[in-house]
Amino acid sequence: MPPLVAAMLWTSRITSIALEMAVPGLLGYWLDRRLGTGLVLLLVGVAIGFATGILSLIRLTREPPDDSHDR
Repeated sequence: MPPLVAAMLWTSRITSIALEMAVPGLLGYWLDRRLGTGLVLLLVGVAIGFATGILSLIRLTREPPDDSHDR
């Protein structure tokens, strides 16, 4: 695999994990503002985002390394 392709692959993985962590909290904040529920949904969103981000990181570390660049 060419280095640029590998860099793009890692960039997309890291960006996906960052969005998985940030979007639920932002959605919770938006819903709190719309529904007037204080910070309840923000905290729920942050917890969900943290959990999904950690699970994605664990899944990423368990993937076998891609040795196709050695060929």
